Amino acid sequence: MRTKKIICFFYILIIFILCTCNDPVFYAISQEIKPIEPRISGVPTNFVIFEGRMYVASGNALFSYNYNTGAADPDKQYWKRETSPGGNILQIASTGGYLPGGYLYALCATDQSNDGRTIVRRYDKDNSTWISMDGILNDYAKIQNIFAAGDVLFVWAALSTSNYIYNVLCIKNGTDVFNLMGSQEDTGIITGAAYNGSYFLPFTAKKRDKDKISGVYKIDDINAGAKIILYKNAQGNEVNIHFNGIINLEDGAKTILLISRSGEIYFVNDSIEKKDNVFMGRLSTGALAIWRENDQPDGKKLLLAGRQDSLTYSSSYGYSYGYMELELDTVGIKTGVNFSEPGRTTASISTLTDYERYKSSLGKYPINYLFQAPPEIDSNMILFASTQINGVWSCRVRDRDQKQYWNAEGENEP
Repeated sequence: MRTKKIICFFYILIIFILCTCNDPVFYAISQEIKPIEPRISGVPTNFVIFEGRMYVASGNALFSYNYNTGAADPDKQYWKRETSPGGNILQIASTGGYLPGGYLYALCATDQSNDGRTIVRRYDKDNSTWISMDGILNDYAKIQNIFAAGDVLFVWAALSTSNYIYNVLCIKNGTDVFNLMGSQEDTGIITGAAYNGSYFLPFTAKKRDKDKISGVYKIDDINAGAKIILYKNAQGNEVNIHFNGIINLEDGAKTILLISRSGEIYFVNDSIEKKDNVFMGRLSTGALAIWRENDQPDGKKLLLAGRQDSLTYSSSYGYSYGYMELELDTVGIKTGVNFSEPGRTTASISTLTDYERYKSSLGKYPINYLFQAPPEIDSNMILFASTQINGVWSCRVRDRDQKQYWNAEGENEP
């Protein structure tokens, strides 16, 4: 009798396992992908375009990418390690893009006794080497951020490592450096730059500045200084908004879009206007990118925005990060749409189709930067991400199984 009970229990257990395997949790687990060891590991920088190649850095290593020339020229691999500017590379920037006369810059931590000093270096194309930007920059002990917009590099710098006096500096033509704000002007934290004929720099008041308001610097003429634009609510009161991302939507009006830390959308020109009924419903990491379905002028487009559900990062947390998608059209944000998750959208397009695979891969990691390779560099227009601690990832069809999904860029990719 005891044996029959054991056998009966065994059959019940088998039936239970078979039934629960249809549970969404088990399905999600079945979609998990074995991580690829990243070729570009650690904490990668932003991506930029310079003279027909895409660049990204991590640690003291600089890499360039051009899939279209990789097969034809063995010396120009898909991911090629380039001459490093030296030191730990914190940011990179490029003025001009594909246009001749542009410059490639790098913000680097120096190796001088770990004193916290940083330096801007520029790539010298004629001599294939990196040179330090001197002049007025030598007066500044700490270069905090660099951002390129149009043909100008903007530099946010502190006069010393022990005070809070910051200036916004400009570099034009690779050599001309000047203070945009005038002598000793204390500015807010610059969080990005965009250009549409005018330059726009969102800034956030530092925590110690309780009486200061965050906003946007607008520069119509780089030689004439900046105009400060603040957001005002319906009652006409200035409101302190932490803008941590900015981008040109590349629509007919060259709309400049801002995203706040809380995930709300704003537009800026001569004033800052909030886009009602469009919001992520999540915290924003500040990562913004335009994704195109194809290389046709009338092709569908998405705005991609890095998301964060938790204020702290842990590898043990569930799906909390990744990015959100917002459909665009020729006049900006498409009417009647809102942010949605990749592969789980009501929009007419998405960057991918398999939501569960996304959820169990890139969806687990914070994203600092997103960037789609243009067709001139990669005819497949691959979408890349710089994760916070897990290296460079890409959303591509993998040779191993001919399926599209997010994973790290490996040694043998694509």
